[in-house]
Amino acid sequence: MKIALIIEHFDPARGGAEHFTVWLAERLVAAGHEVHVLCHDSGRRPPPRSLARHGASHDARRWSGAAGSSGPVRIDGVHIHILKTIKLSTGVGFRRFGRAAQRWCRARRPDVAHSMSVAWPGDLYHPHAGVYARLQSQAVASRRTPAAARLKRFLLRLSGKQRALLALEKRAMRPPERGGPWKILCLSARMQRDFRALYGVAPAQLEIMENPFTCRPPPPAQWAAMRRWFREMYRLNETDRVAVFAGHDFRRKGLDWAIRTIAAAAPWKLLVVGMGRTRAYLELAQRLGVAERVLFIGPTRQMDHVYSAGDALLLPTFYDSFGLVALEALAQGLPVISTRFLGAGEMIERHALGTIVDSPCAVREMAAALAAPPWSGCDRMEFARRAMRALGDLSPAAYLAKLEDLYRRCLADKAAGD
Repeated sequence: MKIALIIEHFDPARGGAEHFTVWLAERLVAAGHEVHVLCHDSGRRPPPRSLARHGASHDARRWSGAAGSSGPVRIDGVHIHILKTIKLSTGVGFRRFGRAAQRWCRARRPDVAHSMSVAWPGDLYHPHAGVYARLQSQAVASRRTPAAARLKRFLLRLSGKQRALLALEKRAMRPPERGGPWKILCLSARMQRDFRALYGVAPAQLEIMENPFTCRPPPPAQWAAMRRWFREMYRLNETDRVAVFAGHDFRRKGLDWAIRTIAAAAPWKLLVVGMGRTRAYLELAQRLGVAERVLFIGPTRQMDHVYSAGDALLLPTFYDSFGLVALEALAQGLPVISTRFLGAGEMIERHALGTIVDSPCAVREMAAALAAPPWSGCDRMEFARRAMRALGDLSPAAYLAKLEDLYRRCLADKAAGD
């Protein structure tokens, strides 16, 4: 089949959606499909001044290794088409990218247009960013005071891009006969419920497609070597209990509440991995008397070393459409402590692979989960194998088989409608 994958940025270093799309393009080509990627840019590194404004990392050398190549992504057999418009940071730029992708598909007529972008949802709309209406409401909920929440709500209404995202999402929720996508692929049951509750989408148009479990636990000797190297690098003792927090959007991911949990769960320490402004969180750690137990290490591409060094994943998120970081942690034997706003949370709770609390502010419950007996090296590898068995239905092979079946059904329905 001739398949068009639509995404704004085709660069695995940018985040989960981009990493997934690169992985999917590679697998579809390997399965014999003709794959075209429609994107605004491919493999571009953010400019140094932008990184400085974001307070990306305490260690510029580490960031340069984490950011990935500054050149375009190239995959054998994948045709990459750069649909350049004005900046996507504006609502106008976002809409123009969507129209460019739609024009390309009308002219080139792929069998299936599989879109990760709400700018134009194609035949299969696969919103890795989540439900924008829910994401914006949770951005307001993450503010600590009523005045801050009111200000955030006002700023969201003022933002041209945020208004455009909501308008485009509402349009993407139309039924197929009114120009909407043939299917909306939901990363979790929670996302499916949100689309139904907020937009009244018919159940038949919604298909749950949890992300594939592509991670594998390292051999015990390699795991021990990575753990030893990382702990020596950051002066952590082997007896230290270490929680990992991973994510670039510190406020949405709940870093404030992760630090408060660590303060209530002595003697645990916290590794903070990601890009963001750190000053307010450093000051919070100092006020709570845990500055020595919170380590900011910036962004990194060596997450396997970070997970090896940790003993649990602590992610008090206000909103995550799925949470690939949870699967990565489970593959390394880390139990997941998160909230009901994590898309993968129900799956983690169902298989007893961690602790899911009702609110990011549930410090006492998260601290109690950390206080449970830590995993020893041997128990931890067994926990990783148990996670692999429990999530066997998320194997890459099963995922691709289900996706290809959707492609065939979509193509058949389109042919019947012509």
